[in-house]
Amino acid sequence: MDKECTNLLSFLSGELGEKEKKAFTEHLMQCSECTREYEQMMEAWKSLKWDFEEIEPSSSLKSEVMNFVFETDDEVPVRREKNWSSFFFKQFTPVTSGLLLATLVLAFVLLYSNIQLKKELAAIDLPMEVKTSLSLQPADKTAVNMNTDGAAYILQQGEERRLIVQIQNLPSLQKSEVYQVWLLKDGKRTNAGTFKPDEAGTGSLTYNLSINDKFNQIGITREPDSNSTKPRGEKIVGSS
Repeated sequence: MDKECTNLLSFLSGELGEKEKKAFTEHLMQCSECTREYEQMMEAWKSLKWDFEEIEPSSSLKSEVMNFVFETDDEVPVRREKNWSSFFFKQFTPVTSGLLLATLVLAFVLLYSNIQLKKELAAIDLPMEVKTSLSLQPADKTAVNMNTDGAAYILQQGEERRLIVQIQNLPSLQKSEVYQVWLLKDGKRTNAGTFKPDEAGTGSLTYNLSINDKFNQIGITREPDSNSTKPRGEKIVGSS
């Protein structure tokens, strides 16, 4: 096949320039194969021209096409907005939630400790004043060799109140026994704590008084253990 033979279809479709068209026309006069194919294609083309008829498209087809065009033109790209709340909560896995909770708890503890420390430092700078002193005498003054006595003081420092109890010549205790301090007001007793004396029989106790701690007498009993909610043993000393 000659190189010019490949231009047959382009010649038929009119895509060749004037120079190529003239060259292929001269080739066509000399190439019997191209001449034969040319004549066959021309016959087929002429027959096709009379084998179809133009059909007017239906109105429904027109409307469908137009609707498609306008719907396409009017379509506005929808920008998907992120669901930030969902995105936010997805970040809190069980691990991060636990860490966040632990951080909040730690921050709260540190804040509370800081406040308490500031109060204590402020209290240190305040003067301490003895508001009340009570003499503590033996409950049974007739007992032989009973020379136990002492004193109780209420100290005021700022808004803080403390009860200081000091006793001397206390009888020695058995294993689990303790001395227990009771605050008395109108027949009602409040437990102010327990203590054990040293080998010399000297004992002391410090008790932070709350705003609700009100009393006019103090009693100290000898208890079998430190679990007493009311006096179970004998009274050793007390205020008058």
